[in-house]
Amino acid sequence: MRQPITALMRTPAEVQDIHRSAARPDLPFFAAGACHVLAFAFLERYPRAGFQPRFIRPAPGCRGAHVFVSDSQLAFDAQGYVAEAELLRGHALACQQLHPGWAAEVVAIEVPLAAFCAANNHRAPWDFPGDVWAWALAYLSSFPAPPRSVLHARSGEE
Repeated sequence: MRQPITALMRTPAEVQDIHRSAARPDLPFFAAGACHVLAFAFLERYPRAGFQPRFIRPAPGCRGAHVFVSDSQLAFDAQGYVAEAELLRGHALACQQLHPGWAAEVVAIEVPLAAFCAANNHRAPWDFPGDVWAWALAYLSSFPAPPRSVLHARSGEE
């Protein structure tokens, strides 16, 4: 059962203090605050799985930005695999309860992680305390690889 993103968001104190934010358990940390790092770590680990990074960009004045990877059907984020439509629906419902009138656009990320971070006010991996990239790769190990049917379809194998 997926938790609503609002249950995993950083507190104002965690937003201001990266050490406090990074001291959270894996799920909240990679769900809100370092979701972009996890998404790009996924792409490094599974480069032929056919997933692309996507960004939920809230309208100005709204919280709830989120980065995940998707093959247009199946999505992956800190809570694991889910249908992309379900991820987007659940995210929007949770954010609308927090902020009536919440709206966002979902955009493909077509630049490297560092460029995304610079353009969207996200911390680059080297701006976190410790080795957040290694942490993200270790966290990914707690999930199965993308379904074999996805991998085979992308590589042309049957």
